[in-house]
Amino acid sequence: MTFPCDPAPVLSPRASRLRDWALFAAAASVPAICVGVLGLRAVSNEADGARREVALGLATASARLSRAIDQETARAEAALAALPLADPLADPLTGPPEAAAAALAGIAPPFAAPVLLAPDRSVLLPPQAAPQAAPAPDGCAALARAAAGPDAQARAAARRDFLARCAEARSPAGRWLWPVLALDAAADRAVDQGAVAAWLEAHAAGLSEPERKAAALEVDAALSGEPRERARAALAAPRPERDALVAELRRGGLDAALRARPDARGLVSFRAGAAAGALRALPDGRSAGFVIHGSSLAGWLRGDARPLPPDVRADVLAGAAAAGAGRAPVAPELGGAPATLLPIAPELAVRLSPADPAAVERHAARGKRLLVGVGAAATALALGLAALLFARMRAARRSSELRTDFVAAVSHELRTPIASVRMLSELLEEGRLAPDEHREVFEALGRESRRLGETVERLLGFSRMMAGRAAAERAPARVAEAVAASIDTFEERNPEMPRVVRDLDPAAEASIDAGQIQLAVDNLLANALKYAPLAAPYRVRVARERGGVAIAVEDRGPGIARRDQRRIFEPFERADDRLSRAVSGSGIGLSLVRHVARAHGGSARVDSEPGRGAAFTLWIPGPRGPKEQTP
Repeated sequence: MTFPCDPAPVLSPRASRLRDWALFAAAASVPAICVGVLGLRAVSNEADGARREVALGLATASARLSRAIDQETARAEAALAALPLADPLADPLTGPPEAAAAALAGIAPPFAAPVLLAPDRSVLLPPQAAPQAAPAPDGCAALARAAAGPDAQARAAARRDFLARCAEARSPAGRWLWPVLALDAAADRAVDQGAVAAWLEAHAAGLSEPERKAAALEVDAALSGEPRERARAALAAPRPERDALVAELRRGGLDAALRARPDARGLVSFRAGAAAGALRALPDGRSAGFVIHGSSLAGWLRGDARPLPPDVRADVLAGAAAAGAGRAPVAPELGGAPATLLPIAPELAVRLSPADPAAVERHAARGKRLLVGVGAAATALALGLAALLFARMRAARRSSELRTDFVAAVSHELRTPIASVRMLSELLEEGRLAPDEHREVFEALGRESRRLGETVERLLGFSRMMAGRAAAERAPARVAEAVAASIDTFEERNPEMPRVVRDLDPAAEASIDAGQIQLAVDNLLANALKYAPLAAPYRVRVARERGGVAIAVEDRGPGIARRDQRRIFEPFERADDRLSRAVSGSGIGLSLVRHVARAHGGSARVDSEPGRGAAFTLWIPGPRGPKEQTP
């Protein structure tokens, strides 16, 4: 039992060509895509390598900075421990404040501040820049508690009295109380906003960092206009180094550090909060030494003496940003570039990063742009070469197909006259013809022999022209005479056809090879006879045109489609329609016409529309000399 099946779909020639082009383009794109992927990976690896190189440089700079800090700290501690405290005459710290300041400045590292503390832990050195404000009067603590009481009237009265009398009041923990109540009252419009801004301008340097941040948030909500801008500017201004040092010592648990037992050298070294340093107890109850804090460290890193290359940026981090940092860890990337943290104290660290954080990313982006450009150029080049190779391959395949068709067509053309000659020769050889039929047979033999010779001569002429061995021996002549001879020959060969209409300008002259011109006209008339046998009479025209002579052979046949008009002058090409396939021919006639035109320095063209006939024109330039030879 057999089952019917659908036949495989047959693609049209156009669809087949598009499919071939798509497959070939896809195959050609694979190497370009692979190169692009590999190039992208190479650029990514290069960027990663650049980041690793930057990270390694930062690690090296961090190690150098850490070594310099450790060496300077060890030197300062040794110098502090070597002070002769047992000899009052030789001890500079027991002298006037200027001598003590000079001695400690020579001992302290360049990134630390020299410190001299009174027995009550107040700071003697660095000295106070301005006289301290008068202490808050008695009763401010009670007013502060009343300002937070449950009675609204009592609370308002206590707040008013506190703001009028207690501008210098602090909490037991050392926090300023006045700005808290003043900003709250300013939000209710119960106090002059200018007075609040003036207090912040006078006291901002003494506010700790948490107090500054809290006040900045309250200022945005409670103040407006010029007072708010003044308050913002005051809170944003850097704190004086002494005030920052005092704040760090208070926050860093200095009392606990000083209560620790001194080491064998008599020093108390500490790392607490955002400060580190070393102190030595003096016989009179004071303490001398040095303290590393954010301001002193930042000032040193901004100077020229820092042990860092110019392409490394150093930022001091204090507080939570530096809390918990280990020894030289890798910090989160800064602007796409790596960074390194160097801890100094539990809440004090130095972050090292590239001076230009975007340099690595710019380098990577530049590499990617270069890769895109090279990839696009390589892809275009690959597709162009692939298209060229594909076109040549298709042309070679087409040429092979045309040559096969040509051999078949030539074999068919040769087989017909050969078969006729053989048949007539056998009739004569076997004596099967009556004597009165001999003349007719001889005429047929002559006609078929001439046909065979013409076919062979046309093939030989085409071969010589394709090889460039057919030279055109040109001489000035009347073109109409050579064309008329070709017309006469055509009419003799085809007596059954109507006479050719002649429109020949006898005065048209050009430098021609009469034999080749006749060959071209013979082929044009034979072409018309093949494709338009019922469209006679044909018309042959010779006229002067564009400084030369035009030879045109016109018929009223089926015409030629525009898409076929250029390729029919190529060797072995024929118009792709049913009429062409039904007519025998080798496909070299029009190619011979074009070769003749080029040999004379001219051109060949066709003017045609389907259903309106065709006009083949051979144009050659005017006379050039007595005799010329053109290859």
